[in-house]
Amino acid sequence: MNEKELQGMVLRIVLTELAKTGERFVPVSSSNRHVHLCQADVERLFGAGYQLTKMRDLAQPGQFACNESVTMECEKGKQTLRVVGPARKETQIELSYTDCFKLGVTPMLRMSGETAGTPGCTLSNGDRRVTIDHGVIVAARHLHMSPAEAAGFGLRDGDVVSLVVEGPRATVLNNVAVRSGDAHSLEAHIDKDEANACGVADGQLCRIRYGATEAAQSPAAASPAPAPRPAVIQPAAASAPELSTYTPGKPAQPVPTPELTTYAPVKSPDITTTMLDLSTEPRRLIAEADVTAAAQAGHKLIRYGKDAILTPLARDAAAAKGIELIELI
Repeated sequence: MNEKELQGMVLRIVLTELAKTGERFVPVSSSNRHVHLCQADVERLFGAGYQLTKMRDLAQPGQFACNESVTMECEKGKQTLRVVGPARKETQIELSYTDCFKLGVTPMLRMSGETAGTPGCTLSNGDRRVTIDHGVIVAARHLHMSPAEAAGFGLRDGDVVSLVVEGPRATVLNNVAVRSGDAHSLEAHIDKDEANACGVADGQLCRIRYGATEAAQSPAAASPAPAPRPAVIQPAAASAPELSTYTPGKPAQPVPTPELTTYAPVKSPDITTTMLDLSTEPRRLIAEADVTAAAQAGHKLIRYGKDAILTPLARDAAAAKGIELIELI
């Protein structure tokens, strides 16, 4: 295990323990366009018996970016796609809405693996070509969690939550489906379009909200009510209701749209009241006085950059006051 993997493991443990107190944050990463190939298509595109080669590991257990790439050929043009391994049972291509419009592909918002009725395309590697009649999707927002992490957050596979994004382009991303199992590790995935629109940097911590009514409650007071898997999110669907039942191939039931009213800001849980984010300040010196001031302001987490300097007294003060120190990965 390298240093980055160790830091990620420690962060997930800390966040899971915090979730048990009602402070629910998860790291968010954006997923760029890529392709998952079945072994048969790997061999059609790269040769008989060919095995994908690892370029680097990804956050999800067993997943890796490959050295291999292929070209996607569509009505309006071509696009190079990185292959993500290992080989799967079925070839699947994941694009953003922007990619779809650029390539002339009808965007179909689906959970990974639910490809029935989706568009197809031709994939090529030099003079080798494979044509698939379905498998091109826009991946729905989702939150990976191991069973232990899900238990700590009071969630289970198939639940639906929201991501609260703070910052200059603050927003709430609804319809985030929980995917829990042994092959999952705590991390929310959105696509590049969504990340760019919200100004979300990879690894940024966002609060998760359970259901539409939690905005009016304190996180500790909110009581999640897990239920079976959520409905598939189709492009035209409105915000998902609170934790709902999943039925493959059926769109989510839209929530009635309220009448337009005059905007009045509503006080909702603010990440800044619980987390002091110093990660954007280069070579930030964090002293005992900084930790004491953070505790007096009600902060429970202090996030800092890799080049920050923490004094021993600052660490001691954080331990004494129950403040978690989290390094930006």
